[in-house]
Amino acid sequence: MIANVNVKSLLLVSLLAVAGCATATPEPVSNPVIMQVKTTVEKEKLVTNPACTDYLLTKSAQPGVDLVEVMEKHGGACPGDAQVQHRLFSVYVDQKTKQMASDKDDPEEGNLKLLSPAG
Repeated sequence: MIANVNVKSLLLVSLLAVAGCATATPEPVSNPVIMQVKTTVEKEKLVTNPACTDYLLTKSAQPGVDLVEVMEKHGGACPGDAQVQHRLFSVYVDQKTKQMASDKDDPEEGNLKLLSPAG
């Protein structure tokens, strides 16, 4: 188990180095990528409580692709420890076509499926 954790840590460090140490940052809901993902997530009912959901954007996580992490939000009217945010799933957005793919059905393995565009 410890060896597995070390392998995952090394993989994460390698991925961050390759990605130019891109980091996820909370973005205002007015960000067009966040708006697109949020609208689709809510329209398709991909989360149980939209008011207790946060979106973290990593611009250009891969060349030409933005990454939005859909996270649980805790504290205030949202149950849970405000210091903890669990990742629910990820959404990858093509910067040119705006096509989205998500691991919502398989967040553990990260197998992606296309999402219908909001609209």
